[in-house]
Amino acid sequence: MKKTSKILSALTAGCLGFCVFISGCTTTISSGNKNSTTADNTSAVESAEKNLRIPTPTNRTEKDPQVLVHYMPWFQAPPVSEGYGFHWHQGGAKFDPYQVLPNGQLNIASHYYPLTGPYDTRDKNILEYQAALMKVAGIDGVIFDWYGIENALDYKEIQESTLEVIKVLKKAGLKYAICYEDQSIGKMIEAGNFVKEQALDYGKKVFAYMESNWFHDDAYLKYEGRPVVYTFGPQYYFYREQWDSLFAQCSARPYFITLEGHSEGFADGSYNWFNMNGRKTLPQVVSQLNNFYQQQNDKPFLTATIYSGFHDIYAEAGQKSYGYLDRYEGGTFNLTLKAALMAYPDVIQVATWNDYGEGTVIEPTVQGGYNELEVLQKLQKKYDGSFPYSELDLRAPLALYKLITAGQNDASAAKKAAARKALDAILAGDVDLYRSIISQEKISVDYAVRAVLSEATADAADTTSLYDAAGRKNLALGSPIVANNKIYDFVGSKAADGDISTYWEGAANKYPNTLQVDLVNSQKLDIAVLKLNPQKIWGKRVQTFTVETSDNGTDFTTLIPESNYEFNPLTNKNTVVIKLDTKARYLRFVFTKNTGANAGQLAELEVYPANK
Repeated sequence: MKKTSKILSALTAGCLGFCVFISGCTTTISSGNKNSTTADNTSAVESAEKNLRIPTPTNRTEKDPQVLVHYMPWFQAPPVSEGYGFHWHQGGAKFDPYQVLPNGQLNIASHYYPLTGPYDTRDKNILEYQAALMKVAGIDGVIFDWYGIENALDYKEIQESTLEVIKVLKKAGLKYAICYEDQSIGKMIEAGNFVKEQALDYGKKVFAYMESNWFHDDAYLKYEGRPVVYTFGPQYYFYREQWDSLFAQCSARPYFITLEGHSEGFADGSYNWFNMNGRKTLPQVVSQLNNFYQQQNDKPFLTATIYSGFHDIYAEAGQKSYGYLDRYEGGTFNLTLKAALMAYPDVIQVATWNDYGEGTVIEPTVQGGYNELEVLQKLQKKYDGSFPYSELDLRAPLALYKLITAGQNDASAAKKAAARKALDAILAGDVDLYRSIISQEKISVDYAVRAVLSEATADAADTTSLYDAAGRKNLALGSPIVANNKIYDFVGSKAADGDISTYWEGAANKYPNTLQVDLVNSQKLDIAVLKLNPQKIWGKRVQTFTVETSDNGTDFTTLIPESNYEFNPLTNKNTVVIKLDTKARYLRFVFTKNTGANAGQLAELEVYPANK
């Protein structure tokens, strides 16, 4: 235990390393508890540490653990993508990344703001910046939160991002592993991508893919020649026989590690997680850690999860929050790290690198700075006295990223090329070359926590109606709506609830998607107005649909043949106006294509009569 105590006592050590054009101030970390003081936080953490009861492992010895960060490859942003993905706006009811706040930050759905600004996990410049940070912090690689290989929901984009990240990790000599979200199988069944009877076959495809593409890669994490596979659950395949069938696709049976409290009877081991259920206290954290490490005491291979806190944005985004765990000015991170080291882990999993929605981020942010990376760097130095990087080096990847991505008027071509060479040197592990370029080219590395910001704007989506109803009643508002299919909870009734921020969406890739409204009585109809959220996050798309009418809800007649309709927030406020000029009780819209999604979508349907 001597090494452990030395490591932990070093976590408060000062700035190390070389100094090159330093400006600004140090990292600032604040607790989420506005009423607490530093003394309060220190006292709470010290009290919690005294209650750790981590037994000495019976089947493991102390070692230099591999540090892997849990990575979310699910972000989309311009210019790589046409717009911002869901994880930056959580549906757009409150958060719009196209809006620039007075502080220069984009209005993203998170309590934490990345120093690069919101990004795309397929952006090579971002990925190399992140990999360089990992190298300088002493992080050994990544555990991907991964959903499989099917073109369903956003899984295709997640897979594309995963492949791009792996390329960069291999370039940097970093490792990777997969945390398979088997819940994706249930989600795809719910979305209509396949039926329950096909579930096992789809799982087999997933493991056959991993066997062919990843499990034999030298960069993939292994234990005794077996690929290590994590799962966030299981949440769909609950039985040993199912996993046996999946693992039969592999030449070496994966070393299977499940989420704490899930299928531990047939897993090789488990890893701990936040287990949020409301506001969580440090005594509750300690109790969970003590129980987990006791249960894993005799395992030959241990993955121990450490974390800094939990502060999700879900309630603010109109969803249900999982809860809150204070960071205690870095104390929660140090507490979970201390517990992990006492258990002699083979892998330390850091949760998470970049889950902005749940606020568990250790990637450098405006609010958190470089705090956790500084701790991990000191940990690495204690295990490897020759580790060459300092706290100032942690700031270098951002400085280089800014130069590489700067416009022609902001940085010379020579400066940009030098920054590229310096970043490549970090990825290659050539410390001398990296430092010589920084020095010779006089590249300034700012010690302060400074994000990439934008000019403030006051613009928000214009929600004034494009169509003047002239006082006529919207017959569709609150009327019975029937959809032949839907995805998740995006039900048909949301298209007639008067709230532009809610919407109906059909089942993915299960055309036709139909939306039918019952207007109660057969009457003369003039206009139908179809709307999507006018915010720019709902970018331009063309939806193809037919308009049908009926008086009995069973026998429908085509009123307007299949046509293309453009929804564009910049030109028509994502609004389409259709002349009906007919008499009917029922209107049905039959969607067969959507260039902006895999199904028909509608936020509000308005139907107006010929007369008031």
